[in-house]
Amino acid sequence: MTGPRLARRTLVLALGGWLGLARAAETPHLRVTVLPYPGYYRPASPGGTSTGLDVDIAAELARRSGCELELLPTNPSRLWSDLRSGATDLTAGASYLPERRAEAEFLWLLQGREVVLLRSTQALATPSRAAFDAQPELLLGVTRGGRRGSAAQAWVDALRQQGRVSEGADMLALLRAFQAGRVAAVLLFPSAVNELPELADWSLQDWFTQDRFQAGWAVSKAVPEALRQRLHQAARSLREDGTLQRLLRLHLGEAVARHQEFLPTPP
Repeated sequence: MTGPRLARRTLVLALGGWLGLARAAETPHLRVTVLPYPGYYRPASPGGTSTGLDVDIAAELARRSGCELELLPTNPSRLWSDLRSGATDLTAGASYLPERRAEAEFLWLLQGREVVLLRSTQALATPSRAAFDAQPELLLGVTRGGRRGSAAQAWVDALRQQGRVSEGADMLALLRAFQAGRVAAVLLFPSAVNELPELADWSLQDWFTQDRFQAGWAVSKAVPEALRQRLHQAARSLREDGTLQRLLRLHLGEAVARHQEFLPTPP
């Protein structure tokens, strides 16, 4: 092959090589589904920006991994199915189950437990779970499709059989229902009370002290392995240098942060 044909082929190969290098140099773009939850993620208001623990974690993870992370709000019932279907690449706040490791890799786990939000007057009238159970007119609010610790889940299941569970799409909707008096109690993580007025008439009941609920950020195994390793390395540095715990205190407050802890993923 000589002359113009060889020149054209050489040009095509050169352009192909240049485009390949350009693509390799592009910043990887990854989608992250997040749950609207007080302290963790609040969607942007018109003309504003989204805020919360997951927003700041995403910014640090993106900076240290060299990736671009796009946050996509969703609800608990879709959180894992979106990851499994390929609609997203990572998910924040996914509950940890050993069988889920076949589909994704967890970057870290946040351990805590849920408490029960009551109005102060209701807390005086029903100071224990047994007292609450004895009043069949009282409704409990929970997030639709959400997972929780085993003792808390057993309680929810028992109340559901009695028709005493009201579900909300997310925690912000449940808190509105609580403030409007449509539910007597809400099962939540303590950070959610940051959404309530500072002097509101409410009380938190710690009825599930034996529960140790674990959730965290997970990356789909459909993401290329080399990119997953970059994310793991960035996640490790965030945990080991104290950044995750510092951001936890910043967004959830010292009192809440003392009862929650970032853990490495199980081997």
